[in-house]
Amino acid sequence: MAIYIDGITVIADAVVEPVSRTDAKNWMRITDYTSDDTLIDELITSARKHIEKLTGLSLANKKLKAYVDLTGEVPAVWMVDVPYGPLLCVDEIRYKIGLNSWDVLENNVEYEKIGGKLWFYAAGTYEITYQAGYGDLPADLENDILTLVAWMYENRGKKFQKSDAIKDYPNWDGLNYHQYKKVVI
Repeated sequence: MAIYIDGITVIADAVVEPVSRTDAKNWMRITDYTSDDTLIDELITSARKHIEKLTGLSLANKKLKAYVDLTGEVPAVWMVDVPYGPLLCVDEIRYKIGLNSWDVLENNVEYEKIGGKLWFYAAGTYEITYQAGYGDLPADLENDILTLVAWMYENRGKKFQKSDAIKDYPNWDGLNYHQYKKVVI
């Protein structure tokens, strides 16, 4: 049995960040000016995307498309943990039947969603369009985003090759994302 992820595309990225500008400004104790609000919004998005790449999770709700190849004879069921979960809902799953031909699969007939994972009963190539992300981001991941935002805000404009700023990058052992990182065996 083998499961190969052949590609993942973000169809629609987060509309609402899991950490607000107000939360970030409170974290950084910025209370008296608004001239950096756009910069702070951009840093929040950048920090979220960075943690998403480190963990393999979607920290904010987004729509994705993944291509998955399922091969092998055993077992008769393939369990797929979609990339950048947690899986919220499946919009559509298509099964490749020819060069540019696809059949749309029916939920609970040709596949099932059980426990945030997809279960398939036939080998083949699948195109999965789905929505993923946290409804409520765990507090420790929110703290990681805020920590990165504060660090990037404080160190903006520094040239890392010529300064010691990179040594002060947030202590990775002190961040919480490690416990959420997906393990691939």
